Amino acid sequence: MGTFRLQLFPLHTVLYPHGLLPLHIFEPRYRTMIEMCVEHDVPFGIVQIVAGVESGGKAKTAEVGTVARIQSLTRLEDGRMLITTRGEGRFKILSSAYDGECLTAEVEPLDDQPTPELVLASATEESADLPALFDRYHRLLTASLNAVYDKIDLPGDPELLSWMIPAFLHVPTELKQAVLINTSLTERLELVRELLAEETEKLEDMIREARGE
Repeated sequence: MGTFRLQLFPLHTVLYPHGLLPLHIFEPRYRTMIEMCVEHDVPFGIVQIVAGVESGGKAKTAEVGTVARIQSLTRLEDGRMLITTRGEGRFKILSSAYDGECLTAEVEPLDDQPTPELVLASATEESADLPALFDRYHRLLTASLNAVYDKIDLPGDPELLSWMIPAFLHVPTELKQAVLINTSLTERLELVRELLAEETEKLEDMIREARGE
């Protein structure tokens, strides 16, 4: 697949492939964009803001984002919309400009590097403990927030794990973006493991301090 044009929705968040992201659409320019996407059954792009503002202005964005497909839409009486999007493939921005009030870009797909079968088999084996490690993190996070623990079932597929775990991690968006731009499955899994270990340790230290230990 070559280059293609995509209308962009700059946000202070990161959407991963296969991930779900609910959005509240209230600005007229984005309402118009979503109406067009629905009418023509086309996706739009979600890209992280690195400078500027999300609402009412023109933002500077990261170079890599994710194609977002609308899964559901609820229209409110005042014209606002509640939508849920699903992340598809990643893209790299080649050029962008504001077409009226919306940012439109010429983009190209950003795919993972090919993973040899032996490497993939090794990655699958090495990532087998990630769901358990994530569950430990999730339990600690729930406890720190005084929330009710609700188990999150994760798949065994290493590629899906490399996206689902960082989607749940409470880390700065620049770290989430670092995961998004990584095109090596094995390196991305290693980065996810490092982030998971660091955040788990932080939560453990926080809970020990709260207990006076």
